[in-house]
Amino acid sequence: MKGIIIGLCSVIVLSCARAEVIAEVNGKKISLDHLKQEMKKLPESVRKNFENDYQGFLDELITKEILLQEAGRQKIDTISAVKQDKEKRDGIVIEELLRHEVLPGVQVGEDEIMQFYKDNESQMQGSTYEQIKSQIYDFLLQQKQQDAIESYISMLLSNAKISRNKKWLKREEAKLKNPITEALKNNLPTMVDFGAGTCIPCIKMKPIIEELQKKCEDKANILFIDVNEEPVLTRKYKIMLIPTQIFYDTTGNEIYRHIGFFPKDSIMVFLNNGGMR
Repeated sequence: MKGIIIGLCSVIVLSCARAEVIAEVNGKKISLDHLKQEMKKLPESVRKNFENDYQGFLDELITKEILLQEAGRQKIDTISAVKQDKEKRDGIVIEELLRHEVLPGVQVGEDEIMQFYKDNESQMQGSTYEQIKSQIYDFLLQQKQQDAIESYISMLLSNAKISRNKKWLKREEAKLKNPITEALKNNLPTMVDFGAGTCIPCIKMKPIIEELQKKCEDKANILFIDVNEEPVLTRKYKIMLIPTQIFYDTTGNEIYRHIGFFPKDSIMVFLNNGGMR
């Protein structure tokens, strides 16, 4: 009898662990068990990208839940979505919401296309404006649509009631090897450059980073994070374009972000603003 009781207690404890609530979105609970089940459904290449980043995948689930709730409020549904299984149906409904609420307002003007061509003419490999106009339009439209979607999602998130399990987040944070949080512990101003070896502006940044690492030793933390080698950190710090430089003051607060090539003198200004002595 004692063995049976112990066995039942083990099952109960295990069930409780699996059912641990890690977030709540407008009253809808997301459990750790649900997160793991959803992760199993991902394509292998995507799943590998998240397997060491439960926090990042939780953010994805929260965003998905917010969009589905908004679609429900807007009574967004389609006949084609109803005929699909749940996973495909959710995707179709979210796409319909974005198509209805966000994309109609996104437009690209002739002046924007011309300005982009003028600003990047040296990279057009001799193509005339008329020859490449439609390609520029497609590129700018896609970029503006993505920006509009991100702004829309940010608005929904800011208006939602979202809570996360702080104890669970702390446990997950402890699993992550993060050179940025380690560097910030020494109370020095910090610059983190997110880039990659194949990015031309990143390549131009490399000697500057190396010079500053020597010049500012014991005065500031100068870090380089390769986005290809550190997808978890790249997602955690919401890096969309490279190179991106993030500056922190001596208390660890982010004070500035810059996207693109950044000359040494400009970097020094923000390191000094961050408290470098």
